[in-house]
Amino acid sequence: AAQFARGEDIADPAVLTEALQACGVDPAPWHDLAQQEETKASLRGLTDRARAHGVFGAPSFLVGDELFWGDDRLEEAIALASTARGF
Repeated sequence: AAQFARGEDIADPAVLTEALQACGVDPAPWHDLAQQEETKASLRGLTDRARAHGVFGAPSFLVGDELFWGDDRLEEAIALASTARGF
């Protein structure tokens, strides 16, 4: 909600602290984890994988080989995923 609903900068540690606290979560371990090189390397790897699948924005949903971009496409992604899994 911080970014999409209120237009806040989620790269700002103070914004993340407030969001985590609003969820009843202690922000300290998450801030520490975010600064670790292993975490940063994992994020870079996941970003590369997302780009390889054509992801260019958030939110994005990949169902099989089909990419759905935008919150307004969520229902379509769920419908396809449900059909593909036989639900």
